[in-house]
Amino acid sequence: MLVRLARRAPATSLAKGCYFSTQTAPPITDPLDRYVQRVERAQVDCDDKVQKFDPSSFLLSKFLPPFLRPTYMAIRAFNIELSKVSMGGSSLGLSGSSSKVKPTHFADMKFAFWDEQLDKCGELNPSKLDLHGLHDPVSTLIADSVLKGINIDLSMLKQMVYSHKHYLHNEGVRGFSTIEDMCSFGEGTYSQMNYLIQSAALTPELYDYSSFGIHLLESPATEDIRNNLSDISAHIGQATAICSFIVGLKYFAQKNGQITIPVDTLVKHRLSQEDALRMARGEPVGKEIKEALKNCVFEVSTVANDNILSARNKLQSLKDEIHTKLAELKKTGDDDTNKAILENGYRKLRKGLPDCLYSPFMSAIPTVLYLERLQKYDFDILNPRLQFKEWRLSWRAYRDYHKRVF
Repeated sequence: MLVRLARRAPATSLAKGCYFSTQTAPPITDPLDRYVQRVERAQVDCDDKVQKFDPSSFLLSKFLPPFLRPTYMAIRAFNIELSKVSMGGSSLGLSGSSSKVKPTHFADMKFAFWDEQLDKCGELNPSKLDLHGLHDPVSTLIADSVLKGINIDLSMLKQMVYSHKHYLHNEGVRGFSTIEDMCSFGEGTYSQMNYLIQSAALTPELYDYSSFGIHLLESPATEDIRNNLSDISAHIGQATAICSFIVGLKYFAQKNGQITIPVDTLVKHRLSQEDALRMARGEPVGKEIKEALKNCVFEVSTVANDNILSARNKLQSLKDEIHTKLAELKKTGDDDTNKAILENGYRKLRKGLPDCLYSPFMSAIPTVLYLERLQKYDFDILNPRLQFKEWRLSWRAYRDYHKRVF
């Protein structure tokens, strides 16, 4: 029996995809090419990390200009890495062979690593594209922002490291004592991220994106505007932290055997941590215990909502102050460049607020949506419908962006 053999294409042929090169790509020798390739890889890694662990922030990043997104992603990914250490630190090291090693020893080593990476970022020379000593995609992307001249205060990132480390050794062990402790953690973490993103958005010469905001804040008698910007970021950060612990109540109970509701709130509603743990783990409990947990969640979420309401009031005050400032400039007879830029820029603003000042506040939108759902289901934190993804975020973010609200 004769078998007809197909004629093999020459090894150099590219026809029909039958040729596969066995040659490796030549090594990159140009320092600029190496730098660009490393930063691009870091960008992909951070994008994937944020999309997986913080999808709400990933979606909100689309409302930032492309030249700010890498910095935004680096800050968010940095918090994700710190959260992995602080929230899971109690279980780190437990599988080690030496019983003399403290459970938090390896977590402390990781915090020391991030401190060192931030120090390396601060030692970079802008005239040299050298990322020597940076061993993580997150720190690489932070360093790239520093080298590009983006306003990024490394001391705020260090404050985030300190806050997570403090949580690991204190609240992570015994739980929050009061609701003020939760707010303090939010100020040291989520509020710091809001400050950082706000500062980055006000980087000078940022493709005209930040010009109005910078000229406004550099004008005389704008202390109230500056204070309102900081206060809004602070309130949003505290509300976000409180809601994050409400969302994670079931997770912390099952993984760490910990209840994230403050102890004084549990005592007030006569709910023991043991009963709350059993309920969070899905064990059968009495009606009184269920009602007590609802009351605890209601009280804690009320504080988060109060922070959101305060942020909204200050946002309206911010708009009014900007409007008043521009009205005062019009009354003056001065004809300087700063006045012309502000007057021309104000006409183009959406609802009286520039993107560079409003966009960092959009982190409040997921928190607001969760509080609305929590109220809808009567603060029953274990309701299965609260576990679904928030499908309204895209629409609400688009609407609020154009209305300049949250």
